Amino acid sequence: MKKGLILLSIGAILLGSVMVVSASSSVFTTNTGTKATKKATEEKDLGIITVEAHSDIVRFYPDIRSLTKDSDIVIEGDVMNASTKYYKDRVAPSTLSQVKVSRVISGDVKIGDVLTFQETGGITTQRYISESSGRGKDFPPLSEAEENKQVDFKIDGISAMKKGEKVMLFGGRYQEGIYLIVGGYQGKFKVDDEQIERPAPKGDEAVYPALKMSLSSLESEVKSFKK
Repeated sequence: MKKGLILLSIGAILLGSVMVVSASSSVFTTNTGTKATKKATEEKDLGIITVEAHSDIVRFYPDIRSLTKDSDIVIEGDVMNASTKYYKDRVAPSTLSQVKVSRVISGDVKIGDVLTFQETGGITTQRYISESSGRGKDFPPLSEAEENKQVDFKIDGISAMKKGEKVMLFGGRYQEGIYLIVGGYQGKFKVDDEQIERPAPKGDEAVYPALKMSLSSLESEVKSFKK
């Protein structure tokens, strides 16, 4: 399977200061150069700050055929747990999610298996964002409450998986026991009853296919392309 690199180069306005940061992380079948504006907004209902990094996707997956071609597994599952993972010298955190398989459409896994998926982005804190982005001494220090404030680090307006979500995933083997989502977030679908939908990246809704369909239609397409 192919593996690529996603590079984040971010100019940010956050916590009342201006920061220029950079980071890199491996992402399955994606080669991305990004220049982004990272902005913080309050989500009033949850009290979580949202930080957005905008990417330029080099490898584009416009349909089920292309996603199927590069996937090792296609599964429906429930997110049982999600934890944040950090890398030295990377501003973007990663999320490790344990997904319990409820339906197998393709691949050598079975119902009941718990698979680990790694994504770029996820829930972190203002302290991590401040430290990893090189916030200088010229700015007032954060209070303890500000440091512990939760931050949802999104890529193109799309969050990493969270506990309790039901998802359809096109995955590829990455390391022993870990899968990556094909094309970053492009192989991730939300499940609502018997319908699935792929969220469109923020700002690209007009040109990026949302791919909304029934689970049965997706299953038929995937199986026809895997023959």
